[in-house]
Amino acid sequence: MINEAKARSVNEQFYEAFNKRDIEAMKRIWGYDEQATCVHPGWPPLKGFESILNSWAGIFKNSGNMEIQISDVQALASSDLAWVSCTEKLYTIAEGGVLASPVFATNLFPLEGDIWKMVMHHASPVPDLQEPADVSRN
Repeated sequence: MINEAKARSVNEQFYEAFNKRDIEAMKRIWGYDEQATCVHPGWPPLKGFESILNSWAGIFKNSGNMEIQISDVQALASSDLAWVSCTEKLYTIAEGGVLASPVFATNLFPLEGDIWKMVMHHASPVPDLQEPADVSRN
C-alpha cells in the first residue's frame, strides 16, 4: 500500500510538470535508462532519456494552451516496480473553443535507490463514446 501511494505521488508530479511546462521537473521524474520509452498520442515510440526529454521540451514550447486533468487512477506496485494507469483529459484551446480529448495512459516506475523513476509513458487516444459500443459486430 505504501508503494502504491508513492507511485501515485510521482505520477501526480509527472502531470504537474506537464501542466507547468517545467522541463527541470520532468528531468527529475524520468529515469536515465536508454530503454526508457515514451509514446505520445499519435506519435511513434521514443527511446532513451535524451529523445524523450527533447520531445517534452518541444511540446512545452508549442503547447501553451494545453492542460491535462487525470481521473480513474489505478496503481499497482511491488517492492521495486510500480504501474499506474489513468484517463487523461487533454484540454486544448482552439479557434472553435475548448477541445477535450480523452487519452488513456500507462506509466511505469521502477525504484532507483529510494526514488521512483518513470521509464515508460504510453498515452493513446480513446474514442469519446456516447453509448456503449457493440463489439459483436467486429
